[in-house]
Amino acid sequence: MSDGARRVDALVAEIGSTTTVVSAFDGLAGVDAGEPAVVGQGVAPTSVAEGDVTIGVGAARAALEEETGPLAPRLTLATSSAAGGLRMTVHGLTQRMTARAAREAALGAGAVVKYQTAGLLRDGDLERIEAVRPNLVLLAGGVEGGDSETVLANARRLCGLSVRPVVVYGGNSVVREEARGLLEEAGFRVHVTANVYPTVDELDVVPARAAIHDAFEEHITGAPGMERLGEVVDGRILPTPGAVLLACEALAAAIGDLVCIDVGGATTDVHSVSDGSPEVAAVQTEPQPHSRRTVEGDLGTFVSARHVVDLIPKEERPATLPPALPTTEQEVAAARALARVCAATAVQRHAGSYVHLYTPSGRQTVARGRDLTACRWVIGTGGALTRLPGGEEALAATRAARPGGERLLPPADARCVLDRDYILACCGALLARFEPARVVEVMLSSLGVVGDQA
Repeated sequence: MSDGARRVDALVAEIGSTTTVVSAFDGLAGVDAGEPAVVGQGVAPTSVAEGDVTIGVGAARAALEEETGPLAPRLTLATSSAAGGLRMTVHGLTQRMTARAAREAALGAGAVVKYQTAGLLRDGDLERIEAVRPNLVLLAGGVEGGDSETVLANARRLCGLSVRPVVVYGGNSVVREEARGLLEEAGFRVHVTANVYPTVDELDVVPARAAIHDAFEEHITGAPGMERLGEVVDGRILPTPGAVLLACEALAAAIGDLVCIDVGGATTDVHSVSDGSPEVAAVQTEPQPHSRRTVEGDLGTFVSARHVVDLIPKEERPATLPPALPTTEQEVAAARALARVCAATAVQRHAGSYVHLYTPSGRQTVARGRDLTACRWVIGTGGALTRLPGGEEALAATRAARPGGERLLPPADARCVLDRDYILACCGALLARFEPARVVEVMLSSLGVVGDQA
């Protein structure tokens, strides 16, 4: 330990495509460690383009220590969405069953799903996979004891690819070892996990999420510019969106069902943790995971800004588009307007709805998709919501305007809070190494929520 350095429990680097944030935490290592708290935070440009991501991590830490003085962390952890994030393709047997379950697992792990198929892979599918050049492929298919030929045939077809992404096998366990053998003989690294769709109307995506996190760490420490990252961190490197979902799950266990929205420059992520309301469950037509993430690649305040402007009435559109980091009053106002539209649109897409079917016995009302009506909390994270004014107003616009609507949105009285310290992703990484209750305490403080309010 450096002379005079302050001992802290952890530093966590969140490495984004443009900026790297390093946050320091203390008070996590037990009841005698003091009050759990964020000690400070430093920001610097991400340095993947310079061939070494640790340059940016070091610069962000230096900025942090200008504020706090020298720090000596017990652990250094990291999450990353740099180097293009985690590009995946997912392949299952049927569109509404195993392929959908595979997609849920991939998105929940923090991946960007670039291509999805159902049924036998065809020549055109292989061409698309080649073009995407995924980091990972998730291969699923067949309930337990059900169809096994399709997933085996698809394993054989993948062997013909010129690229060699990591393969996560989450299909029928009857042919798991046969599929693994085919792929490994062809030069693929293979992770096996539980069947993502073991029986009809049952999703089991959590084990696949963990397998994808393992495979992601292999990928990220070998990606250009990222090779040295493993040398400076002590634990698993998680995809940033996957870390946010882990944090949301821990929060929901403490305060109840929630929706969390992360508006970025290029995309908007929505995470929800809920089993829905009993009333909707009674008419639900498809199984839903307890926790779910969706990502909207056309909703963002910078890269995707031109598309978002088209969603705003002409008389309300900002005069100019904001830069990546808005500074002037006009730029901030424009980014604020775009963030509000991104949040509301992304939650509309994430939520399910009531659907009216006409049958020989008359009209029936069923529910399809994600039920958010039991979510009592709407949380905002990410730079656009937490670092610009109007974040809580943007969150409020995601709720149902009135009870009884067709969309299964958070209720009008759901509480809107912001991750003011911008630490949810960091806390997702901390959960595996420290007492979860103390990590949750740090998150609640960032949200401005105390125990009796929860």
